[in-house]
Amino acid sequence: WLKLQLLLPPQQSFDLSVSLSWLQQKTEAIGVCSDQRMAPQAEDFASLRNTPGWLLVFFNNMFCGCAGFSIVLPTLWPYLRQMHSNTFFLAFVVAAYSVGEGLGGLVVGRLYTRHPAHPKALLLGNMVIGCGAALVFSLAPLFGDWYGPIVVLVCRFLSGFDNGGRQTIEQTFVGQFVPKQHLTTVGSRLGSCAVTGIMLGPAFGAPLQAIRFTVPVLGLFIDGNNAPGLVLCVACLMNIFVTAKYFNPHASGLVPSHHADLTSATTTPINLGPKPLPLGVFTCYAAFFAVNLFMASVETITPVVCQRLFGWGPCEDSSTCAYEPSQTYVNVLMTTGGLMSLLMSLIMAFWLGAKVFGREELVICVSLLVYVASNLMNMDWFGTLPAWRFVASYLLSTFLGGMMRGPSVALLSQIVGDHPQGPYMGTLFAVGALPRIVGPLIFVQLLDWPAPLSNADFPNVYDGPLPRTWLLYGSQVVIFAAILPLLLATRGPIRAHLAQVREHSSPGAVPNALRTPLLDHQETDVVAVV
Repeated sequence: WLKLQLLLPPQQSFDLSVSLSWLQQKTEAIGVCSDQRMAPQAEDFASLRNTPGWLLVFFNNMFCGCAGFSIVLPTLWPYLRQMHSNTFFLAFVVAAYSVGEGLGGLVVGRLYTRHPAHPKALLLGNMVIGCGAALVFSLAPLFGDWYGPIVVLVCRFLSGFDNGGRQTIEQTFVGQFVPKQHLTTVGSRLGSCAVTGIMLGPAFGAPLQAIRFTVPVLGLFIDGNNAPGLVLCVACLMNIFVTAKYFNPHASGLVPSHHADLTSATTTPINLGPKPLPLGVFTCYAAFFAVNLFMASVETITPVVCQRLFGWGPCEDSSTCAYEPSQTYVNVLMTTGGLMSLLMSLIMAFWLGAKVFGREELVICVSLLVYVASNLMNMDWFGTLPAWRFVASYLLSTFLGGMMRGPSVALLSQIVGDHPQGPYMGTLFAVGALPRIVGPLIFVQLLDWPAPLSNADFPNVYDGPLPRTWLLYGSQVVIFAAILPLLLATRGPIRAHLAQVREHSSPGAVPNALRTPLLDHQETDVVAVV
């Protein structure tokens, strides 16, 4: 009331019938002042020293979440086998995490759009689900051999739901409050935390294999199979504590405390600028699908190929097998690939990310070309695939292929502009979950379908048909190559759309921090904005 009385000319009193055009001019004036006072400054994201506290919270959440994910994965099959399950059910348990991740992104993204003033509450609620799932995961043996595996399946689904929802909220928040030119840099730093967590998770889990004790009251035996679930629960509690204590968007001025009141339905909508370009959004989804298809192939089928083609991997029965250096080759290869991916993430985070702004499509095209080249190298031309070529392809793809994820997310955020980003980010993570859901099952079939030319005999490791790889990797060449023309064809329309978005977001317009992420059918009164 006082603000309105001070703004109105002296001869006028407070009246809602006052000229809307006059109020809009005053709104723009207040928007400029508020933009300078409340919007994050560019230098906050250019150096680690001045990184905002809320972004450090996101870094912590990403690291702990990915470390918790990777600490459980290596012991998942022994845990199910302990409850007399089979490998067929294991495939469903592995896929359940990605199903939950995709569904969590969709559901939580839309919840955040409807309740934009409560990102902290949504984050904490999501993390509580993940924490409870991790705890119950460790208690699965108490439910017996029949219900125990089902409990593991449900808990992995809920853990995926937590991860998908959390990443959707955080990525949407980053897209709203990080300057466009720093989105790739911030996204790469988040990716660095994720890769580091995934790499260190198994290292944290290795000492747990020595744990052997029984909980007196419950009669629950804790060993190296279910102890990782307890560590995942601790990681979730860490995320809850850090988010509850240090993530305060209202106090930081990022989300005004009266934000929810701005969704009052009236007759004068806020102009959010040009609507997201559907073709551009689809292109970003296709690029993100390609990234996750590549990751699913690298993570799931590489150990199988190494075992059947080269005899690398653990013994089928370690009690009857002497140690051989080749038993560690797969672990060494995947660890080296993880280090290469981490190195590229760090390069993007601290140097190359700032140079990518405005060149996102070019970086995505380069990564796709790398994917195509590496898969061509992995095809067994003329019936043979040398080990050196497979290793070189793996290291090339894990290093240069790591450039693609950050620019894909940053480009989508720019295309959406000032419109609500939650649903788009949620759909993005759901699309990314698809290849990780169906990929492991399809990859094995594509490896087995071509008729083998001979049999392999690797003592204590593998004895059976020597697989052909042309169908497995050739099909991926077709998918990655098909996305390249789409990027080239949409580059012009995307550039024109981004120019319109930047023109609308120029100084003098109502800043993002004051805009409510409304659905298309919702409207806001200009007086409420003032």
